Amino acid sequence: MRRTLILGAVVLLITSTVVTVLEGTPGQLPGIALGSVVLLHAERVLALVVVSVAVLTVVVRAGSGHLPVELSTSGLRYEAEAADDTARAVADLQTQLDELANVVLVIAERLDAIANRP
Repeated sequence: MRRTLILGAVVLLITSTVVTVLEGTPGQLPGIALGSVVLLHAERVLALVVVSVAVLTVVVRAGSGHLPVELSTSGLRYEAEAADDTARAVADLQTQLDELANVVLVIAERLDAIANRP
């Protein structure tokens, strides 16, 4: 499996490089290239790799029946991750509730002790 991923990454990198070289260089470089043709092609390769990985991730996970529930600048979010976050939040709230219940019991015991003094 690891060899397949490495081979796929190498093929993706080579394919992205070939695509950007075939696309050519514009007459006037965009500002993001900072005046460097090499930097322009490197940025294009990086953009193509990132987009390809994102698309492949969605396709592979969709093949197993998992579609993303959120797409944002921080990435893709799947239902299982959202459920895990909710479960953690519920567990944290239960812990806080238990601690508060203990504090209330301690206060009630102190108040009973004060009320029962002669």
